Amino acid sequence: MWFWGAWLPKREGLNKDVGGKGISLLFAAGRRPSAGDIERLLLSSDMAGAAARVSHRPSRADEGWVELLASGLTFDLTGLAPGRSSPVPSPVHRFGIPASLTLHECEAITLMPGQHIASGVAIMPVVRAMVGLAANIALPLSVEAICWHPSQSFMEPQYFARVVLNWLSGEAFPALGLTAIEETDQGGFVSKGLAFFIGQEIQLEPLAGESSAEAVKLAVRLIDYMVRNGPLREPRELEGPNGERMLAEPSHHGKLIWIWRGV
Repeated sequence: MWFWGAWLPKREGLNKDVGGKGISLLFAAGRRPSAGDIERLLLSSDMAGAAARVSHRPSRADEGWVELLASGLTFDLTGLAPGRSSPVPSPVHRFGIPASLTLHECEAITLMPGQHIASGVAIMPVVRAMVGLAANIALPLSVEAICWHPSQSFMEPQYFARVVLNWLSGEAFPALGLTAIEETDQGGFVSKGLAFFIGQEIQLEPLAGESSAEAVKLAVRLIDYMVRNGPLREPRELEGPNGERMLAEPSHHGKLIWIWRGV
């Protein structure tokens, strides 16, 4: 029963895209930082306690990248000035981003796992180190928006930093950010990006008389539960925040978890 709980001087084949599994920091045109800016930032008082440093910096500034070491893991930060901007991902979900901000006019730098950990990008210690590093870098810079690639979620920087740093401090997983929730044609709700963490998405079936806000709130809690407990291989009875009974049931192909209520 479930109860709610509150590089080397020349690196061949630089990993520029790990299958949409990085984080992009967006800037107004001409405002991207350089490798030197990043190094100075990491040495400044603004980054006190972040425990990150530049572990490699190319001799040519126009290469536009640095390797960062954080929590014993290496990450590549690409798209730095004066090199070319990283591609700006296509926006799908927006959290706190004003409609007046034209995202495709921005320039981007992108943080990704280094080559030796790219295959384990979804391992939680890697994710936690990467998002924590992104939050600490973003706050002192003139970042317009932050994009988490797996869910194509664009977030206002203060919002991103708050939900990520709260999560890293033990609070709930930031489901509205590191994942997203979409309404289905039948009135239910399905997660987007949860599969990056557990290999499955959830679909919450509609309940008569329930508001969208109530359903989304429940979906957020379900996503937090799934991230904490991992993939579901067989049906499991759950208990919601008000004692209601629910059934979580994996689909026959295992890629979706159906959430049935009133069972």
